[in-house]
Amino acid sequence: MDKQFRVKLIVRRAPVLASINWLKQAWAIFIKAPLNWVLMFIILGAIALLGQIHPFTAVIGILLNPFLTAGMYKSVVAIQNQQTMQFTGLFSPLKETGCRAVFIRLAGLNMLASIPLSSLAVVLMQQQQDNNLQMPLVLLFVMGFVLVWMIFAYAVAIAYFLKERRLLAIMQASFVACWRNIIPLMVFLLLSLVLIMLTMPTYFIGLLVVVPVLNIAFFLSFNEFFALQVKATDDAVLEV
Repeated sequence: MDKQFRVKLIVRRAPVLASINWLKQAWAIFIKAPLNWVLMFIILGAIALLGQIHPFTAVIGILLNPFLTAGMYKSVVAIQNQQTMQFTGLFSPLKETGCRAVFIRLAGLNMLASIPLSSLAVVLMQQQQDNNLQMPLVLLFVMGFVLVWMIFAYAVAIAYFLKERRLLAIMQASFVACWRNIIPLMVFLLLSLVLIMLTMPTYFIGLLVVVPVLNIAFFLSFNEFFALQVKATDDAVLEV
């Protein structure tokens, strides 16, 4: 009992069709509080729109994003634990000082990483208008976008739920989780596109349901990729 535990991040490989279970579980979570989930994502959408108005509001939105993402994930966990979920829980991580510094750093790094991608996107749009689109630049943009996404995809969840505060460790773990599970994530992407396309007959009003379910399902992928277990050795290693 006196032995200290050594903590490290490990990532599990999920089955190829794991995303089907994520979506099923996400739907079960959604229907337990559908109105709250819809209100939560209306708020998120409104904040995203405000971020498009002015560079200042865009920065505010970027800084808020990790906190709001953690609030959404925390709501999923609340329902999983048979607790009451309120849409105002979206803002609860803003009151938690323990994660504040790491969230702000992650938001800043994400913003810095997005600057060259945004600049490249402007160039590509101009080339498209001039009918002179250069495929090497398109490939560079796609590769850069995917790389940045993999680095930050699970960063908030790792920082918030696994209590990791080292930025390099967080980004490395997120990248490894995506890399080791690239096939299940690609299947999830395809299923997501299908569900989004199915909302077209409703003039995309169905996105009020589909978007929350997809976001819940993505968090469930984090639950599957990362495990918490005690390794039975004399060193008493705690693996996360």
